Amino acid sequence: MRCLKKESPAEGLVLTTARKPRPKAGEVLIRVTHAGICGTDVHIYNWDKWSQGRLRPPLITGHEFVGRVEALGDGVEGLHIDQRVSAEGHITCGHCQYCRTGQGHICQNVKIIGVDCDGCFAEYLVMPQSNVWPVDSRIPDEHAAIFDPLGNAMHTVTSESVAGKSVLIVGAGAIGLFAIPIARSMGAQTIIVAEPNAFRGDLAKTLGADIVINPMKNKISEVIHRDVDQNGVDVMLEMSGHPEGFREGLRSLRGAGTAVLLGIPSEPLAIDWSNDVIFKAARIIGVNGRRMFDTWYQSQRFLISHGSTIDPVLTHRMDLSKYEDGFALLRAGNAGKIILQIA
Repeated sequence: MRCLKKESPAEGLVLTTARKPRPKAGEVLIRVTHAGICGTDVHIYNWDKWSQGRLRPPLITGHEFVGRVEALGDGVEGLHIDQRVSAEGHITCGHCQYCRTGQGHICQNVKIIGVDCDGCFAEYLVMPQSNVWPVDSRIPDEHAAIFDPLGNAMHTVTSESVAGKSVLIVGAGAIGLFAIPIARSMGAQTIIVAEPNAFRGDLAKTLGADIVINPMKNKISEVIHRDVDQNGVDVMLEMSGHPEGFREGLRSLRGAGTAVLLGIPSEPLAIDWSNDVIFKAARIIGVNGRRMFDTWYQSQRFLISHGSTIDPVLTHRMDLSKYEDGFALLRAGNAGKIILQIA
């Protein structure tokens, strides 16, 4: 089968071939039709510090996909051949305290496809049945392929009520962009987006952001306190992972406001905890991945009723063979979400 692989500990990926996998008992063989390129995949392509510390090449990459059931392992019930499915890419142990108390998204023994084991940038992929998600017929393939990042945005937005509130989204990568229509559908009154990249800033406007701030030109907190509310915003969603994004996001928060943090800093960062958190009585919520499977049900309902609102984020579609073009666009900041046609 064709696949995109990290063959060696160096920059880049290689389009090559690998043996078609076979499902074991309790597993499902999926013929992948569409896959999304994620920011994590760009980190892996670049072979940055995080990738060097986490991946063990050779490895097939990718973790966002939709496909069709090709074969069922022994004991698999409730699925059928050619059924359209996606899957949760975090394979949990199922027996730790977190898994047994409905918190599998923070399982400490998790394996992530495309990171810890072979992923979905391939014509075929094997997944445990417990991870497989049948796709509703009303959801098109391109939307079904990005349940993963959409779910991250859904988990972040729903971690705090946004109805009738002002919401600051720091970072307009694909997940930050998805958060705009999600927050709007849940009743957010004012949505402000902070993003230095002009292409993504324009996408944020297209998606309905009320204000877009370029933090390279204007200080986020100054714009918020001057043009939105002198007290600050009610909810801050940190999606960038940039140190100054964290600091300015917290400075922009009103007293007793809530900061929901999804972005991952590349290294420890300094925060003015006294003024920006403690004296404000700010509430901080950390977000990791998707709640399994609460977030999937929420995302499914959103896509059925509001799916067209995310279309501007899906800026490019291309065959797997054109993957270099896709990664070049993302590395240059000239794309939202790129969908690869696998089969």
